[in-house]
Amino acid sequence: MDKGHGRLEWRGIEVRTVTPDQMGFPHVAQVARIDRIRELNSGRQEVETIWIITSLTAAQADAARLLELARQYWSIENGTHYPLDVSAGEDRCRVRHPVAATVLGLLRRAVQGEARAWMRRQPRARDRTCPTFLAKMSRRRGDVIRLITRPTRL
Repeated sequence: MDKGHGRLEWRGIEVRTVTPDQMGFPHVAQVARIDRIRELNSGRQEVETIWIITSLTAAQADAARLLELARQYWSIENGTHYPLDVSAGEDRCRVRHPVAATVLGLLRRAVQGEARAWMRRQPRARDRTCPTFLAKMSRRRGDVIRLITRPTRL
C-alpha cells in the first residue's frame, strides 16, 4: 500500500508459471495479473487490472520483483513518453514514411533532452516549464537551428 499524490493505492499480484505452448508466445515463462485500487481524496475508488507476460522465470523474478518492474515501466512512461505525447504531440503526428518518422522522433527526443537540461539551469521554479522553454526558444530560432545541427561527441 502506498500513499502519495493525493491518493491511497493498493497493489496486488497473482503470478502463474506457463509454457510457450500454453500462451502462444515464444519464450514466455510467467504471466501475472496486477490489480490496483486507488482511493482518491474525494472518496472515489478507481480499480485497474493489468496483465504482464514475461520471459523471466520465477527464479529470475518473483512476484515482488514483477511488481517493481511494472512500477519502473510506468516511471519511464510518465517521464519520457507522456511528455512527448503532450508537449510534442507525438501521438497526433500522422507522418507515415519510416525515415521521416524516425527523424522526427529523434528531433523530439533531442528537444526534450535539451528542454530538461535548460529547465535544470533555471533559478526560478516558475521558469522551469515546457511552455516557458518553448516561448524562449521560439524567439531564438538561430540558437535552435545551431542546437540541432551541431555535431555530437560520442
